[in-house]
Amino acid sequence: MPATSQHNEQGGAIPNPSPENAAEHGENPARFLVEDITVDDGDGTTGELMLARIRGLETIALCRFWLGVERYLAAQEDRDPRDRVVDALEQREETLRKRGEGLAQAGLSAEERRERAAELDSESVAVLVDEEGEPVSWSRQRGAVMERADD
Repeated sequence: MPATSQHNEQGGAIPNPSPENAAEHGENPARFLVEDITVDDGDGTTGELMLARIRGLETIALCRFWLGVERYLAAQEDRDPRDRVVDALEQREETLRKRGEGLAQAGLSAEERRERAAELDSESVAVLVDEEGEPVSWSRQRGAVMERADD
């Protein structure tokens, strides 16, 4: 669940250009998009969190909402939308068009995940197995070994 308040000095400074869309999507992209994208000088403020969040967007509508907020912030700051942000959003939208919206792996069996990965030209799909060769969840790694999954 997204945070509804900020507990720091930036809390009041984050704009919300579209409260209706923010409520519909469950987040205000401005909270990420207000960050600068700079060369990492070791203080951790490079904008990489913003770009990682963009790579995790689950719907085309959410990508477009983020793009609208980036354009709004750019207009407010009398600048052009940042190419790196626009490119990342366009790339994510294209990925969602090709692979489908939502969490790509949710609700799929191991066999379906392997088939989907093969369709996407993945190099490898690993399956964690126990001593008897039975699949084991990744959260239970004690005593498990890696084995190639053959179809």
